[in-house]
This record gives sequence, structure tokens and C-alpha cells, in this order.
Amino acid sequence: DSVTAEAAVEKARVELTRTFSDSIQSVLALKGGWALVLANKAKEEQAMKRNDPSKLAAGPRNRVSETDGPVNADGTKRSQVDLQLDARKLARIDKLCHFLLLENEQIAGALVVTIIECLGYPDAYSCRRCTRIVHRILESVAWVDRYTELIGYRLFSVAVNLIVNEPKWMVGIEWDMINIIRDIYGRLVLGQYFQPGGQGLAVQQSRDPNDNSRFEQSKVVDKPLQGGGILVIPTDLPKRVLSEIGISYDDILTLDKSLTEKRSAKDQKDVLRDLLRIAADRSQQSDGNRGGENGLLERAGAEESLLHQNLRQPVVTALPEKLVTYSMAQKDAAKSAEVDIVNYHGGIFE
Repeated sequence: DSVTAEAAVEKARVELTRTFSDSIQSVLALKGGWALVLANKAKEEQAMKRNDPSKLAAGPRNRVSETDGPVNADGTKRSQVDLQLDARKLARIDKLCHFLLLENEQIAGALVVTIIECLGYPDAYSCRRCTRIVHRILESVAWVDRYTELIGYRLFSVAVNLIVNEPKWMVGIEWDMINIIRDIYGRLVLGQYFQPGGQGLAVQQSRDPNDNSRFEQSKVVDKPLQGGGILVIPTDLPKRVLSEIGISYDDILTLDKSLTEKRSAKDQKDVLRDLLRIAADRSQQSDGNRGGENGLLERAGAEESLLHQNLRQPVVTALPEKLVTYSMAQKDAAKSAEVDIVNYHGGIFE
């Protein structure tokens, strides 16, 4: 019947989307053997930074190392042959990422548009993995003018609307989506770039001394695995998206000031959450949706919403000011018993 056929098509669509996102993750070294190469490189950099060679022989804490020599980031043995293979794989990672996103316009356009569509697909598994792919795209091409409209308006609009509409299927991955908003806004508007994956402190680029309307490009613009670059001439496309969802011009100016003064990931994401809460409240009032209804496409209720997390009342009641434990109660009872004995004998033994 039609219901069974529709369910089968939807199941196939979900499996196809998940397979596609996993495949792109593997190609961009976000998953699998190539991701292990990047993890090994990060491990080596950490050992050099701390001047601690023992880090190279230490595996993950949840796994017992079976060898005394160098090990991979996952705890497996690492030989000299592996070191040479990792160098080749690292070169291939750079070249393949450059080919997919910068060399062929047809391949790059189709890939980025497809990832944007997958980002808004109502499946938390696919969405979470697409957020990692989006960060790699931003690290690779945010500085290219041809991508400004695609990233600054289409991608930014999808991410913002997902947070503002608060669908139930996205509960649990809101911070990942807000981090995408932070990555786009920082690179395209504020002249900031971040560590791979949109992590860590925002690195603020200085204004060009010869042209105050431009930023100086980052030194790692051609190295996406080290953070990538920024758009040297800021665009107003992300600000246009914010104004379309009801954010005032003064609020946008306050946002720019706050994100420039506060560089930590937590502070910047909190600022964005507080701003998007205003638009979410207006959206909820306009559509009359009370939230908390059944269905993954419905708006999340107040008890599930990340935007209203600070406004919720605690489920567990606060402890009393004076905490009385069982042992304290026993001591008080013993003291009462001693007083009773003294009163019984009239205090003649004192």
C-alpha cells in the first residue's frame, strides 16, 4: 500500500543520507584511517610543545599499551614504515581536499550544495556528521570570494533557521549548529578564524594598515588542517540573515562588539544563543506553536529547548541551608538521651 511504500522510501532516503555523510567524512579525513593520521600529527605537535617525548609512546587512557615503542593515537603499534605512510597520506589529504573544493567548480558546487541540504535533513545522525564536514569546508574555502554567497547566505540561513525553529529531531546537537554559526560569522564578518572543527579561542586578524575596510589574511590560509583563512573584505550577508529573522540593527552591533571582545568558544556560543533566543520567541508567538507536541518536526518544548535552558526551573529542589545527615541525627539523639539520664538521677553524680 501507499503507507508502506512511503515508509520504505523514507528509510532508503535516511540510509542514503547517512552513507553519503560518512563517505564524505572519510574523504576529508574526518573519519577512518586518514583521520588517524591527523590524530597522530596532533599528538606529535602536543609532545613537541610540551617537550615530552613520552607522549609518543602513550596511547589512549582507556587502553593498555602492548608495546614500549611509538604508538598511534588509538593505541596500536606504530613502526617506521607507518611514519612514511602517514607522510604520504597527509599529502593526499591536502591535495584531495583542494581538488574537491577549489579545482573543479562543478564538483565543488554540487558537493557544498548537497552538504547544505543534508545539514537541514531531519535526521540527527546525518546532521551531526554534516556539521563536521561544514567546518572542514569553511577552513578550506571561507576566504574565496566565489563561496561568499553560498556560505554567508544559504548555509548561514539554514543553520540559523534550524536553531530558531527548534525542531525536536535536533535536540542534543544545538551546540554543534551554534558552533557553525560562530565559525561562519567569525570568518566572513569579524575577521576571526579558529582551530580545526571550529574549536578553541577565536584568533582575531588585524585591519589592513593601508585599507581599514580589509583584514589581513591569516598565515595558514592555505593550510585548512591548521585553521584556514578568513574573508579579508567582510560581507554583510550573515547580518542580512539575522535581520530577516527579526534581529534589530542595534542587537547586531552589540553582537559584533561582544564577539570581538569575548574570544573563547563558550562565551561566543553563549552570546549567539542569547541572541537567537529573541528570534525563537518571536517565531513561536507568530506561528502559535506551543511546542511539546508529538512528532520530530514539531517545535521542541520548553523542557527540551537549549535556547531556554537558563530559564527553566530546577527539577531537583534546593537543599536546605542546614544540612542534617543521618550521623548528625544519631549524635543529637545520643545527647538527648544523656540529658534525660542526668535529669532522672537529679544530677547527684555531677
